[in-house]
Amino acid sequence: MIRNLDLDLIRSFAAVADLGSISAAARKVGRSQSAVSLQMDRLAEAVGFSLLERRGRAVSPTPRGAAFLEDARRLLDLNDRILTQHVHGDFAQPLRLGFVQDVGEQVLQRILYRLSASFPQAPITVRVCTTTHMLDMLRAEELDVAVGFRSESELPASLLLRESMVWIAARQLRLDREAPVPLVLFEHPCSCRTAAIAALNAAGRPFRIAFTSPSLPGLMAAVGAGMGVTVRSPRALRPDLAVVADLDRAALPDMEFLLYTRPGARPPALQKVEEVLQEELRREHPLYAVA
Repeated sequence: MIRNLDLDLIRSFAAVADLGSISAAARKVGRSQSAVSLQMDRLAEAVGFSLLERRGRAVSPTPRGAAFLEDARRLLDLNDRILTQHVHGDFAQPLRLGFVQDVGEQVLQRILYRLSASFPQAPITVRVCTTTHMLDMLRAEELDVAVGFRSESELPASLLLRESMVWIAARQLRLDREAPVPLVLFEHPCSCRTAAIAALNAAGRPFRIAFTSPSLPGLMAAVGAGMGVTVRSPRALRPDLAVVADLDRAALPDMEFLLYTRPGARPPALQKVEEVLQEELRREHPLYAVA
């Protein structure tokens, strides 16, 4: 009876062998640690022998696993070469992608891992900037695909994800109801900035701009330092941050991520890129994902 090896299992096994850690391999392949552990069990069952052994805190191939790994790498290389030469023959052109900072580092890492595996010969350029800047670059054909917030535009666009906006502050921050709310915001233009100011005005709550930054790390550093309150999606929460209940009367709208593309025909490579972006963005928060 002919059996076929699962290349996803083999790719994860190679990552574990390279990094010496299931958790590190999980981050590389964009899966959870438990999912990669289950993959290793399934692969060992498929080949009929133990592939990995633990040595202290590290994980390394067994002697038979190391021998298997050499052939497994050749199988992966052959798979990627076939895809590049025969299936993705036109996929060696540069890919120019844009993202807003709120997409998040882990999501972007999964996206880039999948794209680099699918298009091993294609140079990939990523710009992380504001939605307005990305739309200008798409119009100038300096980007191919971009993930940004909803904005008035004539460019082709589709809704990827809808999330609630929330008020976020350091856990130790206590707001004085008699004092203006200290706001930590992106520079103008910013949809979260606009939403925060509109919500506070509607609730009759005074505010002051305590800090502005063009970068998300700078913004979140100020929030973590207790300088004030910001508005982001729940994915921006960290252990030292919390949703601000004191501002629950200042209702915020939803945050929408859209996939924008440049005008004109979409080659097969860009269609594949769009599929990856849709899957990874919607995978992050499936309860809010657009069907």
